[in-house]
Amino acid sequence: MATLSTHETVLQAGSIRARIAKVYSEALLAAALQSGDAGNVDRVGDELSGFVRDVWKANPEVAQALTSPAIGKKAKNAALQSALANHSSELFRGLIAALSHNGRLGLLPGIDATYRQILDARAGRVQVHVTTAVEPTEAQRSALTATLSQMLARQPVLNIKVDPELLGGMVMQIGDRVIDTSVRTRLETLSTQLLDKGSSYVTNV
Repeated sequence: MATLSTHETVLQAGSIRARIAKVYSEALLAAALQSGDAGNVDRVGDELSGFVRDVWKANPEVAQALTSPAIGKKAKNAALQSALANHSSELFRGLIAALSHNGRLGLLPGIDATYRQILDARAGRVQVHVTTAVEPTEAQRSALTATLSQMLARQPVLNIKVDPELLGGMVMQIGDRVIDTSVRTRLETLSTQLLDKGSSYVTNV
């Protein structure tokens, strides 16, 4: 009987977690829609993203405590509900309670990412991660947005990151697709070509 390698087991576990995260994301969207307030769809998404960004990712020790089997589910839920009582919606607290009860708090980042993907798809948006050597001007942002809008037939949402080591140009990631026009990459490519040609010349000689 064939057995899974460690790498395959990790990939399989990741796939299962992704599917479960999607189930929670879809359930959250359904609950937001059923609330009767259309604004809840975006508001609860903002709450989720804010919690993941400002609490989960900014404080690794908190995330570790909330996912630790050494702390009981009731204690985790009580602490979370107390902390969120006056700072979050009933819908968001319900999501946290469900995750805590089922021992799934570790899925929060995945649920956040999946929920955002669902909202983007509903609104015809697409997230574009752009890395540039210098901060783009408003005119450059507008031009890039217009170009991407025509190319993708969807409304691009730019996430800009500045990395001076690129030297110039930019790197764009749209889903799994990467478009690299950076000066650094062009120089690295040219350097590789020159080295290859030099090696070939020496061999031929």
